[in-house]
Amino acid sequence: MLEQNAAKPLYQQLMEAIQADIEADVYRAGDKLPVEKELEEIYKVSRITVRRAVKELCDRRVLVKKQGKGTFVLGQEIQGHLDDIGGFHDIMGDLEKGTAQRLLSVDEMDPDTEMARYLGMKTKGKAVVVKRILSTDGVPVMLDTCYISAVRFPGIRRHFSGDFSIYRILRDEYHVRMASAEKAIKVRKIRKDEEELLKCEPGDPVFDLFKIVYDEVGDPVHASISVLRGENTSYVISTDKSNRLKIKNPGQKDFKLIAQL
Repeated sequence: MLEQNAAKPLYQQLMEAIQADIEADVYRAGDKLPVEKELEEIYKVSRITVRRAVKELCDRRVLVKKQGKGTFVLGQEIQGHLDDIGGFHDIMGDLEKGTAQRLLSVDEMDPDTEMARYLGMKTKGKAVVVKRILSTDGVPVMLDTCYISAVRFPGIRRHFSGDFSIYRILRDEYHVRMASAEKAIKVRKIRKDEEELLKCEPGDPVFDLFKIVYDEVGDPVHASISVLRGENTSYVISTDKSNRLKIKNPGQKDFKLIAQL
């Protein structure tokens, strides 16, 4: 119960109450928050207090408003560094709650000239294509398609089962050390065929992330195309790696992109 005569403003108390309910799984990531009238009744506060608290929580990227749909609980923020070469399990390793993946398909294909070049394939051969959905808090956050040369990594297809990490397979089974990466990022609206996979609404923003990872001698290891939900994903640019831990939850800031130059 909120305290009407407390020194702390009611809207701040309501913010804390809603956040406590999120932590207690009363409202889970992806859930629609009750409408304003219901929130008034649940927490015994005025409409003005509800609106102020919800706005503040949206500004802090705890909630998100979707036009014509309502207000929803965001999952944990995914924060990636543009100069990182790690995979999904490395990026998500610092999050408190578990991550999961759903394997959609593992196929072999004849790569076109461009993809063969990205993979460093100088002779004809097959590429293994791994497509999966990666989730946190039970909410899908990334549709990932990874391309790997079956010529350089024979038999790699048999490793793609269970809760696998492509980076760990390459490191532990093929003794490859990933040393650098090249990335290209584009923001766009989600496509119809991606909406159900990522549990998004038409028109929601997504990141397209194209990445090529290289080993110590500069040979390509793999290429990947990832589609990430835009509402709880952010990237940090830093030229000073010692400052990496100083930027926390950039999506909760008032600006769209944080850059240390």
